[in-house]
Amino acid sequence: MTALSAAPTTRQRQARALALAPALAITTGALILPALVMVAYSLFAYVPGKITDYTLTLGNYARLFGDSFYLRVLANTVEMSLIVTALSLVLGFPVALFLARTTPRLRGLLAYLVFLPMMVGIVVRAYGWMVILGREGLVNSALLKTGLIDAPIRLLFTRDAVVLGLTEVLLPFMIMPILSALEKIDPHVEEAARALGASPAETFWRVTLPLSLPGVVSGSLLVFSLSLTAYALPALLGGARVKFIAALAYDAMLVGYNWPLAAAIGVLMSAVASAVIYLYLSALRGR
Repeated sequence: MTALSAAPTTRQRQARALALAPALAITTGALILPALVMVAYSLFAYVPGKITDYTLTLGNYARLFGDSFYLRVLANTVEMSLIVTALSLVLGFPVALFLARTTPRLRGLLAYLVFLPMMVGIVVRAYGWMVILGREGLVNSALLKTGLIDAPIRLLFTRDAVVLGLTEVLLPFMIMPILSALEKIDPHVEEAARALGASPAETFWRVTLPLSLPGVVSGSLLVFSLSLTAYALPALLGGARVKFIAALAYDAMLVGYNWPLAAAIGVLMSAVASAVIYLYLSALRGR
C-alpha cells in the first residue's frame, strides 16, 4: 500500500472531526472557558458591594505573595498532600500486588470491597472519623480502658487527623492504577528473573516495580491533585487549626465575596500543582 492510498480521505477527516466535536465542546465549555474566566477575574480589582469594576491589577497576586499567612497555608497544603500521596503509595501498592496475584474471581470481589467505601459521601465518612477520633471516641475510649493513657488525648482537629482521613478516602485512587499496571506485566518475565537466580526481593525491585511505574505515576498524580484541592474533609477533621488553600478560596468567594482574590488563589493552586507534577515527572524521566 502506497503512502498516497494510506492517507485519510477528506470524508474520513471530516468524520474524525465530527466524532471529536462533542468531546472538544465539552472540554472547552467545562474546563477551558472556566479556567480562562478564573484567570481574567484574578486580574481584576475587588470593589466591595459589586465584586469588581473590571479594572486590571496585579494587587490580588501581590496580596497572596506579600502575606506570609497565604504562603504558610499553601506550603502546609503541599506538604500534607505529599504525605498523603506517600502514605497512599506505601499502603496501596501491597494491596494492588495482592489483587494482581490472586484468582480472577477473588480479585473482582476484593476490588469491589476497595471501591465500596466510595459509595458513601465524603461528609458522612468524615463524621465517621470524628466519632473514631473524638475526645470520647473509640480510640480514646480504648486507650483509657487499657490504661495506656490517663486522660483523653487530642486526635481530632490535627494534621494527623486530616492526613489519616484523606489517605483513607483517596487510597482507591492509588490502588486501581497500580493494579491495572501490574496486571499487564507478563508473568513469564518474573519467572525468567527467578530462573536466572534473582531472589524474590530482587525480582520485585528490578522487575516488578519498574514495570509498574506507569501505574505508580498515575495513582500518585491522582492522589496528590485530589489532596491539594480537598476542602470538605480537611475542614471537618482539621477545623480552624488546620487550613487548606481550598478553604481560603471558599472563604474569599462565598464568605467575603472577593471573587478576584478567590480566582487568584485558584490560579496559584493550579500553578503549584502543575509545578509539582512537572518536577515529579521530570525526576522519573531522569531515572
